[in-house]
Amino acid sequence: MTDYALFSALAHCVGQGGTPVLCTIVDSAGSAPRGAGARMALLPDGTWLGTVGGGAVENLVQQRAAAVIGGTVPGGLEHYSLGGEASATGMVCGGAVTVCIQCLGKTQLPALERLTQFLQSGTPCVLVISNIEQVPDLAVYGEEGLPEALAKRPQTAPLLEDGVYTEPMGRDGVLYLFGGGHVGQALAPMLSQVGFRVVVFDSREEIARPQNFPGAERVVLGSFEHIGEQVQLTPRDYAVIMSPGHRHDLEVLCQVLEQRPCYVGCMGSRKKKAFLWGELERRGFSREQMEAIHLPIGLDIGGETPAEIAVSVTAQLIQVRAGRLGRSGGGSCPA
Repeated sequence: MTDYALFSALAHCVGQGGTPVLCTIVDSAGSAPRGAGARMALLPDGTWLGTVGGGAVENLVQQRAAAVIGGTVPGGLEHYSLGGEASATGMVCGGAVTVCIQCLGKTQLPALERLTQFLQSGTPCVLVISNIEQVPDLAVYGEEGLPEALAKRPQTAPLLEDGVYTEPMGRDGVLYLFGGGHVGQALAPMLSQVGFRVVVFDSREEIARPQNFPGAERVVLGSFEHIGEQVQLTPRDYAVIMSPGHRHDLEVLCQVLEQRPCYVGCMGSRKKKAFLWGELERRGFSREQMEAIHLPIGLDIGGETPAEIAVSVTAQLIQVRAGRLGRSGGGSCPA
C-alpha cells in the first residue's frame, strides 16, 4: 500500500469524524522485519491498512492499537525485542523495533490533508511526530518550511532523536510504464502493490484502458513519438519502456533520456541493445547516458513468461528505489 493511499484513507476517516490509530516504526536495530518508516493503521470499523512486518511484532502492535482505539490505554512508544528469553515476541532474530502508536483526530486533520497533497503531487516534505513518549502529535512541513531546530537534522532518512521523529517523504516520483502489452499488464499491478505510483502510456486505444491496469494512478492514450504532449518526467521519476516495437522504444528512449529520470529500463535482447546503442550514438547521446539504461531490463532470474519478467523488473526497481531512498534493508528476518 502506498503512503498516499494510506494517508488519504486516514484523512478521509478523520474528516468523517473517525479516530483511527496510526502505528509507525520510528526506530529499529539489528535484524527486524521492517525498518523505520514502516506503518499501519487501524480504522474505527476494524479495518487494517498497511503492515509493520507481520508475525508476532505486528500482532502485539495490533493488540496495543485496538486498546488505544478503544480508549482503555493511551498511545505512545512501544519497544519490541526480537530475541532473548524475555522477549514477548517469541522471535530469535536478535533485533528490536520501536513503534509509535497514536490516535488521530480533528487536530491532526490539517496535517493529514497537507501530507496527502504533497504525496499526490510528488512534492518532497517532512513528516514530524513530536511529544512521542507521551501523547504523540503529527505535523507536516515542506522542505523549505521546517522549523530551525528540525532543519538542522539530516533529511535523508527517518530519524528518532530527542523525542522527535522526522521522516522525509515525497522524494520518490512516478513510474511511467511505456507500453501496456502482456508484460506491462502483469507489471503494473505488481509495481503498485509494492508502493510505486504507476502511470501507463500506450498508443493503442484497445490497450490504454484503466480496467487493464489495476492499481495504476492513470492510463494515458498518446503517441510514442510525442510523449511530452501527455507526460513530463522529473529526476525523481522512473521510466520503464516496453512498447510494441524497436522503433517506438527508440523514440521513447530519446525523449526520456533528455528528461533525465532516476531510472531508465528497456525490455529487449542484446541484439536489440546493439541496434538501440547505434541509433542513440548517431543521435548524439553520450556513452554515459547509454550505459545508464537497464537493457535488458530486470534482474537475471531466468524468467520467460510475462509474470516472471514482471517479477524480475519489479525486483530491480525495488533495489534501485531502496538505494535512492537510503533504506537500510529490513526484511532480514521474515515473519
